[in-house]
Amino acid sequence: MSRYTIEIDGIEYSVEILEDTGSEARVVVNDRELRVSVTAEADPAVGQPPPSAPSPQPRPPTPAARPPVSPGGGSGEVRAPMPARVLDVSVSAGDKVEERQLLLKIEAMKMENQVLSPIAGTVEKVCVSSGQEVAEGELLVVVNPS
Repeated sequence: MSRYTIEIDGIEYSVEILEDTGSEARVVVNDRELRVSVTAEADPAVGQPPPSAPSPQPRPPTPAARPPVSPGGGSGEVRAPMPARVLDVSVSAGDKVEERQLLLKIEAMKMENQVLSPIAGTVEKVCVSSGQEVAEGELLVVVNPS
């Protein structure tokens, strides 16, 4: 039906609406098909609910798919959420990092994405360098919990 690129808390998602019944929708979010509930909220500007649209739920984070690209769930392995080119690496092995601290920047589909640490800890290993092309799921950085 429709394709969208949306950003939630700095995370970019590719969303395709396959079916929309008004109260439920069948969508594909980053290549994962989901059923989502749809709730219209009143638009304060006009006092009418906006047209029904699905509220895509992001897939459970895979490594490097959290704000804007980190795994979540306490894992310290940060993996590429999509094929991309590394623009800049902001940390080195041995650096102390806070949760959601910038680790590196990648470019995919002509958009720059920040890769943030999923946990506070110490950078054990940086597996990429600036200019390097990475595949989806490729290990970028390992952070040991503090």
